[in-house]
Amino acid sequence: MIRTEFGTFDGNKWESVSQLCFKNNFREEAYQEIKATPGDYGIEGFTRIGKVFQCYCPNENYSTKELYENHRDKITKDLKKLKTYEKQLQKVLGTTKIKKWYFVTPQYAKNNIVQHCSEKKEEVKRWNLSIIDNDDFEVIFEDISFLHPFLKTAIENSDIKIDVIPELPIESAEKLKWKDSKISLIENSQNKNAHRISNDSPNYDLKLDKLVDLIVEHFLEGKNILTKWEEDYPMGYENFLKITSVIESEIEERCITNSKKPSELYEDFRVLLKKELQMSFKNLAPQMILKLTNWALADWIFRCPINFE
Repeated sequence: MIRTEFGTFDGNKWESVSQLCFKNNFREEAYQEIKATPGDYGIEGFTRIGKVFQCYCPNENYSTKELYENHRDKITKDLKKLKTYEKQLQKVLGTTKIKKWYFVTPQYAKNNIVQHCSEKKEEVKRWNLSIIDNDDFEVIFEDISFLHPFLKTAIENSDIKIDVIPELPIESAEKLKWKDSKISLIENSQNKNAHRISNDSPNYDLKLDKLVDLIVEHFLEGKNILTKWEEDYPMGYENFLKITSVIESEIEERCITNSKKPSELYEDFRVLLKKELQMSFKNLAPQMILKLTNWALADWIFRCPINFE
């Protein structure tokens, strides 16, 4: 299982999503899927103009060197199948000759893999196979971006859980800069979070500062996720805003009529929102549900919806 900006993939999920994208992206070229039983013969599918595709997803997140070696060995092994299963492929391809053999995998390792593909191209051409168009034959390495523009649709129509990952982590300097520019919101957070900690609690001030820092971190991380979610999955993003808007109104009312301790009430809000998001977004990964929940709670703390007085 490896993690990408579009979610986590294993071999089966990667192949499923890739096939959906191939069928849409190459519909006009009469794309034909090749089932793995009794064997894929080194290709997952092909088009009638000579493009063939082999999908591959590593089992784990390797180092750059390990990933390159993994890709290199897999390409070598799968291309050899063209020679081993030449007769079987001849029956499958009919009059189609292979011009471009695509190796499609989630992540790019290093430029050396392009050189390896060039070397393997020349080797395959020397085999003089009946299924290869030696004049135009290419071995091409592609990563997840090759599956656009239907990648998002394919993921949404599969059982893959979406997990939007911000491009950059939140740095301490970024948090400090944000806090300095949002004094009124930080004061709101300090005043409200103070009610969640017992006055006689040891290290009260340290705990309050830590709580405020966590709220800031949750808010900024969630904001980055929402920005990318809006760009990649606008319909899901809009639904999220509608749901949190409705829950926000309910939370304001509960705060007015509340008889519970602030810490208990806050946890009630967390459970309420998390449960609603799980029910409404079954295609979101658990970690993304948690981060969106934390963002909404932080936002409500900074503004007015959550009020313990």
